[in-house]
Parts: sequence; structure tokens; C-alpha cells
Amino acid sequence: MTNAGIDSLHTFQALDENGEYRDIPLTGERPLTIYLDKREIVTLMTMGAQPELLTLGYLRNQGLVASIEDVIAVQVDWDVEAVAVTTRNQVSNIEAKLSKR
Repeated sequence: MTNAGIDSLHTFQALDENGEYRDIPLTGERPLTIYLDKREIVTLMTMGAQPELLTLGYLRNQGLVASIEDVIAVQVDWDVEAVAVTTRNQVSNIEAKLSKR
């Protein structure tokens, strides 16, 4: 599993009530597309702190992965805004599970 958290804070200049410019930290979200065994599942918005845990939690919540032991690898690549999850045995009935969304 990668440890690919990113900083979601960005500094912007803002004009304050006194007419002076100040650097203001703001947080932002980024898209993260989840691929499960090379199949696109969903794109989530995240602040990026723990993308691996977000992904595993989503897959577990949706019934696509039963336990962490089913997962071989979780690889995050912010350059393409994606996370690839590889499982030991490809998820059975994935089409049926995804059709309910």
C-alpha cells in the first residue's frame, strides 16, 4: 500500500477589510478515480490526506471487498488522479453490484 497523502492547503492572496493583501490558507478537494482490478468504479472527491483508507473504506462499504485480506495492492497516482486496487480473486458479480448505483 502506498502512503500517498497530499497537502490540501493552498495559499491565496486576499484583500482584507483594511485594504491590505494577506496570504490566506484554503483547503481544496481533488478528484480520485477508483479502479478495482483494472475496472473503473467511481470518482470521489477528497482532500487527499489518506486516499488509501478512503478507497478501502468505500470498497468495503459498497460490498466490493469483504476484508483487507482480499486486497493485494493499493496504488495511488496523483498525476492521473487515480487509485488502483488489486485483489486476490477478482470480485464476483461486480456488474450486478455496480448496477444498483
